[in-house]
Amino acid sequence: MSAGFYDTKDKAREAAKEIAKSLGFFLIVSTIKRNPGETNPRIYMDCNHGCRSITYIPDPDKPRRNNTKTGKLGCRFRVVVRAILVDGSLKWRIDGVRGFHNHKLELYSEGSSQRNTLTKEKKEDIKKMEATMTQPKQMKKSLNDTYDAHHNMKQIYNETGKIRQQRLGGMKPMQWTLREAQKLGYFVECEFDIDRHVTNLFLCHPESLQMLSAWYFVVLIDSTYKTNKHKKPLVQLVGVTPVQKNFNIGFAFVADEKKETYTWVLSQLKSVLGGRIPNAIVTDKEGGLGVAVREIFPESTHLLCVWHMKKNIEAKLMSFRMSREVAEGFVEGPWGTLLYANTQEGFDSAWVDLQNSRWGDNGRLMNYLRGEWLSCASKWANCYTNRVFHIGNTSTNRVESAHSSLKSWLNTSRHKIDSLFMRFHACVEGRVIELRKDLEESRLKVNSF
Repeated sequence: MSAGFYDTKDKAREAAKEIAKSLGFFLIVSTIKRNPGETNPRIYMDCNHGCRSITYIPDPDKPRRNNTKTGKLGCRFRVVVRAILVDGSLKWRIDGVRGFHNHKLELYSEGSSQRNTLTKEKKEDIKKMEATMTQPKQMKKSLNDTYDAHHNMKQIYNETGKIRQQRLGGMKPMQWTLREAQKLGYFVECEFDIDRHVTNLFLCHPESLQMLSAWYFVVLIDSTYKTNKHKKPLVQLVGVTPVQKNFNIGFAFVADEKKETYTWVLSQLKSVLGGRIPNAIVTDKEGGLGVAVREIFPESTHLLCVWHMKKNIEAKLMSFRMSREVAEGFVEGPWGTLLYANTQEGFDSAWVDLQNSRWGDNGRLMNYLRGEWLSCASKWANCYTNRVFHIGNTSTNRVESAHSSLKSWLNTSRHKIDSLFMRFHACVEGRVIELRKDLEESRLKVNSF
């Protein structure tokens, strides 16, 4: 340590820290005490890997605090900063080095939290980035590039966790979500269990309510996973605008995919529709969802997603030890002829041709097609669906696109409901802006003729 003199104890203390840092370890102030006969106190600075300081506990019944810090290795290295008179002036110096390090000195600065402390300015930057849904890895890169630092992901996660707790203000995530959704004008409905825990939650953005009142003709429904910590399904409902752009009607955070749950979700959809009846509701072949559609919207035509149907048939063929190429050839060939036949006669003829082809000799395949798909042909075959006003929507691909758009805002599959809601809100707000742009451009094109 330097034998130089410093005008104040703070300068001496900081100098000791800088010298230690340059040598590969860190000093922290352990105790400040005044020896008998001394006017000014001595500052004892220990290695940051030393033992936790144990202070006097007046109450013997009060348990001592356990030493739970993993960085404490019992290092006995200590430095003393004390005051002395030099030419009649009070100066401070670093001396009295005691003990030895019982550990290796720092080799990589990236592993030291002391060297990469988040300053107040950096924390403000993280707070701003967190508000704009910036992903943690991008926060880390921005901070390290801006401040020429070596911050790690743990520091970013810890700080964003603190910001989230401040935002919740002591409220539970679900309570905060319900309050914020109501403040923002959302249509909000919940279902509770016997312990008053929310099991199902339905949210509809105020702009979505307005769009749905005008463009309610087609509703597409599908669920997705890997969006939340509780591993619960997220059901999205999507509509279609006159310019063939999809808009989010709402989303439901549900406990399961049973018929009763889907019935509750569709009941909330019926409430926001306000008496309007969709011409077509497009879903995959989820049994509970199909029953719920028939029960809540008996006047609407229920269509099955042809994309999911093709994938299911391909999977079944491959389970019969057929190659993917053969399975895809069947779906796009003989089955495609059946699917895209525009008349009842063409449909019947295609089915007869399929039975008389080599595929008809496969009893398992034919039984599967008859039982699983031919019995509900009115929900997917062109000769039936062409009679329905579905604006060209015979698959749930638009909902898959909405899933992808939402997940682009997520940096993890373990979001809690408050974080998930914030990102859903940002996703819908951004989508509304794009829709307004497209609608205005379309309106100007029409007026130009």
